[in-house]
Amino acid sequence: MTEAEACAAEVVALHALFESWLGAGQGDAARFEAAFDPGFAMVMPDGRKLDRAGVLDMLARGRGLRGAGFRIAVEDLAVLHAAPPLLLMHYVERQWLTGGVETARRAAALFRLAPGGPRWVFVQETWVTPPPA
Repeated sequence: MTEAEACAAEVVALHALFESWLGAGQGDAARFEAAFDPGFAMVMPDGRKLDRAGVLDMLARGRGLRGAGFRIAVEDLAVLHAAPPLLLMHYVERQWLTGGVETARRAAALFRLAPGGPRWVFVQETWVTPPPA
């Protein structure tokens, strides 16, 4: 598996966990901790910046809140730039919320390539289709 394929597989796998965790409340929180680099940071689609602890706290508080019908799909996954040990990916994350509401956000994710697999270093999300106000 190439480094780009490993990062793409990580994007898909972690989003499958997000779906299970936020939807049905299932999964292992240790997987999130293992995925995020110690200096991990994220800019949410609304512009808020969270550090690693803030993202882990948000995930812990969100466990099961979206309900069993919650779905996530990752689309248009592509490499924007590769300069090992860093790799920048781009994708669209589509979510289906309760009541048939669909949202979409475009994300850029920076990975650090490591012996145990890619580690998330930074994510920037931008609304494509925001939730209704």
